[in-house]
Amino acid sequence: FLFGERPYWWIHESGLSEREQLPLRQFPVTCETGPGDPSGHCMILGAALWPIVTALSKAASRYTRSRLLRLVPFLLYLLLLVAMGLSRIFVLAHFPHQVISGSLAGMALGWGLQRWPPDFLKVRFFLLTALGLLLSALALHGLATAAGLDLDW
Repeated sequence: FLFGERPYWWIHESGLSEREQLPLRQFPVTCETGPGDPSGHCMILGAALWPIVTALSKAASRYTRSRLLRLVPFLLYLLLLVAMGLSRIFVLAHFPHQVISGSLAGMALGWGLQRWPPDFLKVRFFLLTALGLLLSALALHGLATAAGLDLDW
């Protein structure tokens, strides 16, 4: 799932460019070295803006009963996500399904972090969580290497 191809990698590896000359321009921002699924740009935008959008919607609901005015922040949120996704597709950094999965993951992350804020937790929790994530990443790397997966593909 996370080893998704990038469009500008796929075009040259698919063999399509050998049969027919494709006018493919590579932009400086398409020099990504990692896999492209899900889109990190869309995920971060979706997660970071979610609390702001919901706060704006709640603030609007205090001053008006209009459902349309309460939906305006969410419509702008979706418009920004679509604009970010289209820009990532335009520069051949992602396929559409990678942009959609990144946007949905960002929405879910923003919603989840807003519903369960970690402000009541102690520093010890964050240190143990960071240590657990580090150890699990190292264990996953070790297991993948032992299974013969080429992680430097």
